[in-house]
Amino acid sequence: MIRYRLRFYAYLALGLAIITWIALIPLPDGNLQITVTDFWNIPTAITINLFLWIVFIKWLWKWKLFYGWLVPFPDLNGKWEGVIKSNWESAQNPIPTEISIKQTFFHITVKLKTGESESISNAASFDIDKDKDISRFFYSYMNTPKPSVRDRSQMHYGTTLLNFEGYPVTEMTGEYWTSRESTGEIKLKRK
Repeated sequence: MIRYRLRFYAYLALGLAIITWIALIPLPDGNLQITVTDFWNIPTAITINLFLWIVFIKWLWKWKLFYGWLVPFPDLNGKWEGVIKSNWESAQNPIPTEISIKQTFFHITVKLKTGESESISNAASFDIDKDKDISRFFYSYMNTPKPSVRDRSQMHYGTTLLNFEGYPVTEMTGEYWTSRESTGEIKLKRK
């Protein structure tokens, strides 16, 4: 599981707020002299700091500059395409699939479409451990087949585990398991 290192983020936010506050103190003769009236700048410094964090959480976290030391996971946003090889009785050939991933700094949603069904994630996370050389993404989902195929493919729940390497991530491979006791392999490439 990804650990957000909350203590690190708290110290970083505090440090940024102090630096912003000091930057707002006027330097009339070139010397830094903090007076009681300078403490009125604290709300302004907090507002600027809050704005910077909102911009980071909304957009800047995707920048490669922050990957690894500040952002512990890659940006998987976008469209992916690939194939699923299933052991399910009605699936003889590889199944073409499209996946759409919507990711923010705090949340990730996966939607999968095949010719016969759609899935949407209900939980997702990363498992990244540099010491063990593990980089994987996993999610749980509910799959809803089209009404025309439900006689041979009922609605079910499942979990997918996808492995990836490097940054930016362009390919993922892995496997999945379902509540109807089917398993399979999945290979994806970013569109």
